[in-house]
Amino acid sequence: MQATTALRRLNRMVAGVTQREQRSLVQNARIFASLLFLMDGMAFGTWAALIPSFQQKFRLLPAELSVVLLGLIGGAMVSMPLAGKLIERWGSRRVASPAAVGFATALLLLAFAPSYATLILAAVVFGAWKGALDVSVNSQAITVEEAMGRPINSSFQGFWSLGSLCAASSLGLLMHRGFSPTTLIIGMVALLLVPAIWSFGRLLPDSAWKEQLAEGRTSRKSNMLWLLGGLAFLALFSEGVMFDWSAVYIRTVGGLSVALAPMGFAVFALCMAAGRFAGDRLALKAGPVNTLRISGLFLAGGIGVAVVAHHWLAIALGFALTGFGTANIAPVIYSTTGRLEGRGTSAGIAAVATMGYFGFLSGPPLIGFITGLAGLPVALSLGIISGSVIAIVGAVVVRRVRTAVY
Repeated sequence: MQATTALRRLNRMVAGVTQREQRSLVQNARIFASLLFLMDGMAFGTWAALIPSFQQKFRLLPAELSVVLLGLIGGAMVSMPLAGKLIERWGSRRVASPAAVGFATALLLLAFAPSYATLILAAVVFGAWKGALDVSVNSQAITVEEAMGRPINSSFQGFWSLGSLCAASSLGLLMHRGFSPTTLIIGMVALLLVPAIWSFGRLLPDSAWKEQLAEGRTSRKSNMLWLLGGLAFLALFSEGVMFDWSAVYIRTVGGLSVALAPMGFAVFALCMAAGRFAGDRLALKAGPVNTLRISGLFLAGGIGVAVVAHHWLAIALGFALTGFGTANIAPVIYSTTGRLEGRGTSAGIAAVATMGYFGFLSGPPLIGFITGLAGLPVALSLGIISGSVIAIVGAVVVRRVRTAVY
């Protein structure tokens, strides 16, 4: 039944070609969408790896660096809803590839910024292109997933995780060997432009069924969209906290040295990437509702282990469970958003992604504030609450959305 439905949708999307050609188009679109997720992660990993060099180049105080980071946030928050509007008009196929080119080339603005003020402006532009790419490539991922008729969104997110890990680790190693940040950015831009330009015309057109409006149900669907956005906020809040605080936690609480402390983040990130590549099979066998429930429990349990334990090995185990837990929450939420009737998929993805992105970026400073008041273990305990809400409330929301659609 699911395959038949997917085939009917695909027939509407690429009418006039044979079934064999349709399958080839979908497989190619999956490959190029995966490449865009990979280059998205690589570009962001490049940014993350080179932040210390920017700080050193312009001799930035922590407060001044925060302004640069806020510039990136502001650019993304503005561009995400605008990208949703463009996708509604032109489709993700015609937005994702140009956004990928813009995102890659924006790294050059960061590399050649001559002053602190221009660095802030470059960060705004970089964030704006990232927001546009995130919305458009996630919308395209849902189009490809629907055409294939089975869960594949987790693997897309897995390529993002893989790209960010590879870029950050390789650039760190190359800088340690004496390569300048400017040289590395130029080389990375040249590399990233290959899949970005190659993807033009090779993605799928958005299916018409996504943009159909359901009369008289807008209010209910809008409420569901807010709930999904809240879940995305909690999921990416936890993810952002782990990105910025896992190494600090395992050093201060677990007693690891400064040199070994990054292992805390590495364990989390590797398990998250592995979980995403295994997530499609989990969603296919267990279903999206059970996948979300299991993921939330792993997230809450992993943070719980890390908070209770004081030995670095037990904390690392907790971070591994947390990585597996966070891996497939966002993919399930984005896929579910794509199935909401009553508004365009691109607008829904833009709204949910914006709320999730705000959680990703606001989580680390909030944890820092609470740490100053009550200590890091208490602050990290917010992840237990997030995972529990996702496992209980999130599963109910996803079930209702998917039952209403199907």
